[in-house]
Amino acid sequence: MLFFRKSELERRAEEGDKSAIIELAKKGKVKKAIDLLEKRVEDPDLRSFLFDLYLKEGMFKKAYELLLRFGDVGTAKERGEVCEKVGDKERAVEEYLKTGELESFLRAGEILEKEGRKEEALSAYRRALGMVPPFRRGELEERIRKLEEERKEGLLSRLREGLKKTREAVSISSLFRGREVDEDLFEELEEVLVRADVGVRTSLELVEEIKREAKRRGVRDSEDLKKITKEKIFETVRFCEGEIGPGEGRPKVFLFLGVNGSGKTTTIGKLAWRWVREGKKVLLIGADTFRAGAFDQLRIWAERSGADFVGGEEGSDPASVVYRGVEEALKKNCDLVLVDTAGRIHTKEPLIRELRKIRKVIEKLVPGEPSEVLLVLDATVGQNALQQARVFREALEITGIVVTKLDTSAKGGSLVAICRELRIPIKLVGVGEGPEDLQPFSAEAYAEAIVE
Repeated sequence: MLFFRKSELERRAEEGDKSAIIELAKKGKVKKAIDLLEKRVEDPDLRSFLFDLYLKEGMFKKAYELLLRFGDVGTAKERGEVCEKVGDKERAVEEYLKTGELESFLRAGEILEKEGRKEEALSAYRRALGMVPPFRRGELEERIRKLEEERKEGLLSRLREGLKKTREAVSISSLFRGREVDEDLFEELEEVLVRADVGVRTSLELVEEIKREAKRRGVRDSEDLKKITKEKIFETVRFCEGEIGPGEGRPKVFLFLGVNGSGKTTTIGKLAWRWVREGKKVLLIGADTFRAGAFDQLRIWAERSGADFVGGEEGSDPASVVYRGVEEALKKNCDLVLVDTAGRIHTKEPLIRELRKIRKVIEKLVPGEPSEVLLVLDATVGQNALQQARVFREALEITGIVVTKLDTSAKGGSLVAICRELRIPIKLVGVGEGPEDLQPFSAEAYAEAIVE
C-alpha cells in the first residue's frame, strides 16, 4: 500500500501537479523535486518554491542563476544573501537596501565599508540608525563616527591629489619656506594667488586681510604667515559648504545647469550610480535636445547605473521631454529625478526662457520641486566660470554648485573666487574619473590641500 502511494505521488508530480511536487520535497525526495521544478521554472509559483529549495540545500549558485534569469524570486533579504554568497557584492548591497530591515542595512554597510565605498557605507549605517534599538545605538554611532573620520581623511587625500597641478603650477607652499615676512613676500603671495586663478580682485582683498591679520599677531615667521593664509582661505570658502542628498518625500527633482562640456551629464550619471546603490529608485531625463549625442550619453549612464531613463530626440521641445519624464517618475513612484538641460550659453535669451519653462513644468507636476538647481562648472575654465554662473543665475535661483575636473586643472584656486563672489554653496567637487571621485566639498580639506 505504501509503495502504491509513493508511486502515485511521483506520477502526479511528474505530470506537473504542484501540490504533489511540494509533497515530494516534504517527504525527503528533494533532489527529485528539484529536477521536476527545474523543468517548470516558467511557472512563478513553482519557481519560487525551487528558489526556496535551493536556499535550503545550500545551492547558492543555482539560486543565483535563477535570480539572474527571472529576478522575481525570494525576498530582498534572501536575494541579498544569495548574491553575497556567490560574490556579487554590488547586487547584494542593492537587495539588502530594499528590505527596510535593520540587519540588512547593517550588512550592506559592512560590505560597502570593506569595499572602500565609505560614502555609501555611511548612508546605509545612517538608515540603520533610525531603527536600531537603544542598547545598540552607541555601538553604531561609534562606527559611523570612525567612518566619517576615515572619509574625511580620504577626501583630504583625494583633494590634495586633485589640486596637485595647482600646487605644481604656483608653488604656494614653497613660497613660505625660510622667507622674511615683508612687502616683497606679500606681493609674491598675491602673484601666486592670481596664477592659481583666485582672480585679481579676490587675490588683492585676500592678501590685504592676510597682511592685517599678520600685523595684528605680530607675525615674523613665514611659516606662521602660511598658517594665516590657510586660515583666510578656509574662512572665505567655509560659508560655501553645502550638502546634497536624496532627502525625504518623492519624487525629489534635481535640475542640472551648465555649459556644454562642463561635465554636467557625467555628474548626473555618477550621482545616479551612487543613489541606485543606496537603494533609491532613480530616473534620468535627457532634456538637452539641442546637442548631438546628449541623448545617447545619458542613456548609457542610465543603463550603467541601473536608473530609468526618458529622453527626447534631437530638436524636440525640452519642456515636453521633462513633462513626460516627471509623469513617468510619478507612475513608477521614483525617489529621485535628475534632469539634464541644454547649455547653449551663446544663445542666452532662448536658454533663459527654456530653463524657466522647464521649471514651471516641474512645479506644475510636483509642487515644491525642483529641490535642487545645481550649476555644474568646469574647473579648467577658471574665471570664465563666474560669467557662466551669472548667466544661469538670470534664469533660475541656483541652490548649489558642482565643480568638475579639479584634478585636470592648474586653476583650482577658482573655488575661492566662486565662493567670495557668488555666495552659492559648493556641494560637490570632481577629483577623478570614477563615480566615487565626485566628493562632498569640504572647506577645511580644500584649504589644507591647496596650501600644504
